Amino acid sequence: MKTLTLAAVAIALLAAPAYSQGRGRGASAPDQAADTAKKKVDDKAYNNALSNIPNATQAYDPWNGVREKSAESPKKKNGH
Repeated sequence: MKTLTLAAVAIALLAAPAYSQGRGRGASAPDQAADTAKKKVDDKAYNNALSNIPNATQAYDPWNGVREKSAESPKKKNGH
């Protein structure tokens, strides 16, 4: 009987932290006007950040410098 009581207390203690963030009792609802105003500011900042990204007219070619150097180098003769 004592083991059963101890097990019930242990289970109750494990379930207690679920209320530590205040969701179980008296949690107030967030202010809707403040949320919409913050969302508008965030959206505006996001759109401004997107507009600051330059448009790439051509795909990036990391081997471009190597190709230019190899085209400029003189070709070797067949006779050593």
